[in-house]
Amino acid sequence: MNAATRRGENTYNTSLLWPATDGEVQLFDKANPVPFGEYVPDRWLYQRIAPDLIGLIGREYTPGTNSPHINLNGVGVGLAICFDVIFDDVIWQGAQDGAQLYLLQSNNGDFRGTDENLQQAAFARMRAIETGRSVVNVSTTGTSQAFAPDGTLLDDLPADTAGARATTIPLRTGLTPAVTLGTWTAGLLAATSLLGLLLLGFAVRR
Repeated sequence: MNAATRRGENTYNTSLLWPATDGEVQLFDKANPVPFGEYVPDRWLYQRIAPDLIGLIGREYTPGTNSPHINLNGVGVGLAICFDVIFDDVIWQGAQDGAQLYLLQSNNGDFRGTDENLQQAAFARMRAIETGRSVVNVSTTGTSQAFAPDGTLLDDLPADTAGARATTIPLRTGLTPAVTLGTWTAGLLAATSLLGLLLLGFAVRR
């Protein structure tokens, strides 16, 4: 399940796994709350510019720092909440922590009538291919899908349709090159781009 949880002074957008019997509740807090949706950066400034609009955002969600991974009866499950799916580090950490599949949760209620939920589904399919793991993408109002590790669509529900599916999905272990080398590749591309700009600037100056 998903809920707003509060610990100390902080509020989180949280996925919770409640055990059927006595046991520890497993939590994952959304790592990347949506700016101007789940929190307002520099609220003091924007409150002066558009107080009525900013006043609609009543909660200030705190970014989570716990692992995007839970153990479900011995099966490692990677998690991402809505906007988190676009962040490489959340997805990669789930696989590195032992995820054998991914469960992605979303609402999409504020985007009815747009292609936002289809874009999110495309991200979910890409993550399946990238990590070599099945991805179950579940939305309360948008489209829901189950993707195989190669990106094949196994099952789905259309937007704004109440329903349930029972689908068999394959589990996978091991890490793909994208997961193991992704951080290094991103750093290398950034360093190479910076070096290229410096060389270009030097050449133009000469």
